Amino acid sequence: MANRFPDPHQRGALLQGATAVLAVVAVVVALVQGAVLTAAVAAVVAALVGLEVRRRGQVTLTAPELDRLREAELALARATDTHEAARELAEHAIALLGARSAVVLIEGIGDTVRVAAGPTATEDVYGSGSRMRLLDDAGLPCGSIAVSARADGRPYAARHERILDALAERVSTTLHQLSLLTDVSTERRTLADLVGSSSDGIFSVASDLRVRAWNPAMEAITGVPADLAVGEHVSQSFRPTAENGEPATGSADPGRAGRPVTGVVLQIEAGGEERWLTCSYAPLSDGGYVAVARDETARKKLQDDKDGWIAQVSHELRTPLTPIKGFLHTLARRDAELTTEDRARIYEIMIREEHRLEALVDSLLRSTQLDASGMVVERTEVDWADRVLEQVELVRRQDPSRTITLDVDPDAGPVLADEGLAVGVLTNLLSNALKYAEGDGAVEVVVEADGDELITSVIDHGPGIPRSDRTRVFDKFTRLGNHLTRAQQGVGLGLHIAKQSIERLDGRIWVDETPGGGATFRFTLPRTERSRRRSPLRAPGSPRTRS
Repeated sequence: MANRFPDPHQRGALLQGATAVLAVVAVVVALVQGAVLTAAVAAVVAALVGLEVRRRGQVTLTAPELDRLREAELALARATDTHEAARELAEHAIALLGARSAVVLIEGIGDTVRVAAGPTATEDVYGSGSRMRLLDDAGLPCGSIAVSARADGRPYAARHERILDALAERVSTTLHQLSLLTDVSTERRTLADLVGSSSDGIFSVASDLRVRAWNPAMEAITGVPADLAVGEHVSQSFRPTAENGEPATGSADPGRAGRPVTGVVLQIEAGGEERWLTCSYAPLSDGGYVAVARDETARKKLQDDKDGWIAQVSHELRTPLTPIKGFLHTLARRDAELTTEDRARIYEIMIREEHRLEALVDSLLRSTQLDASGMVVERTEVDWADRVLEQVELVRRQDPSRTITLDVDPDAGPVLADEGLAVGVLTNLLSNALKYAEGDGAVEVVVEADGDELITSVIDHGPGIPRSDRTRVFDKFTRLGNHLTRAQQGVGLGLHIAKQSIERLDGRIWVDETPGGGATFRFTLPRTERSRRRSPLRAPGSPRTRS
């Protein structure tokens, strides 16, 4: 049920009005009738009403006090933070109440604030004769103001209590406003943190197509710093093209559609590289728009690699399968007509192609295991000079027409490696060198100690590898130059496997140009502790073991 009675201030005003009316009526009656009793009754009524007014706390403030309260209210309304509001409250409380000191405590609105004013604030604001009021934020306690006893020693009167109440009410209103501002600022900071830490590029554009916000991810994607993008026309920093190559700026800007647009695939040039983005646009109420751009370059490259890999593997699988299939059909249809020599030749070709097919499958499996770190590496002490000599002798026996020289540092010593992985790298590099050397050109293998490492070099005198491609040549499915696009090159996994293998063995692999033309592939393996201790510094030109 609603309260039918007015609040204390309204009740006081009504009582004061009633007192005045009764007094006037009583005086008029007394004058007209000359009744002394009536005048006496009026005086008693007036006294009782005045007592009731005082009992209910209705206090009339002086004009200077009201002016100072208005000044305090204006000062508190101008406060931009809780510290300033606390300071204004403490200073005005001292001035209005004549207190020696005041202490204001505010908490729960941003950081906790404690402001002390006056020379004895820490001593007597809670002592005898002091006063305190609680402060609130929309009804929730959020602090207090405490004032010491008055400087003139006189006790606080009713008007002083009313002034302190008024100050507390006014600062509570200010604190509520500051609380709302703090909440808004907190939300803005949270939003800014989210946008700033997003891996997706986010930018907003005003109705005049000037950039208003540009997060760090957009800086990384486009290579354009925020201080250069913000305030400029969006086309100055973001000039995408659609998948069909048409510009997606100006009237074709998806953000100008006036409705949400999602999943737009766009292409940009950034830092001399092509980047692919998936963008979503949403209109803003002021006519601008906000856009979210996800960099899909790596995923698209992976998809392109996958598509290329499938095509290459399909081709390479078909290459050995075709003759095997053809000869099987021949044997099935004409077996009786074939001579022993014909069948022997067919079997030889089929076995060779089967070996080729098996090597391809093995390469695919090994690459997958190395990329996924699924291969177990067992490091043991390996006499690397002996292993290299074995592989060179094996190649010599397989193709006596080729010239392969071996130069081994006598201080090479053993290495710590997985023998299977390390020998596989050497075999791959020897096969490439023999494949790409001009005609029957010679291939050189050099093993030399270099501090804590053993460096193995495989040198050919073929067409070489351009400097710009010497890093990319180790990428998966990569074929470079005409000499790398020959039919026998395969799917481009050999050097990728070699790099992954050497890195799993804590080594390095790279390619240099061979003096006079050709390519020199080098890789390192860590030497054992025993090998490093026994290896003195070798003087330039000292003899090596050659074969």
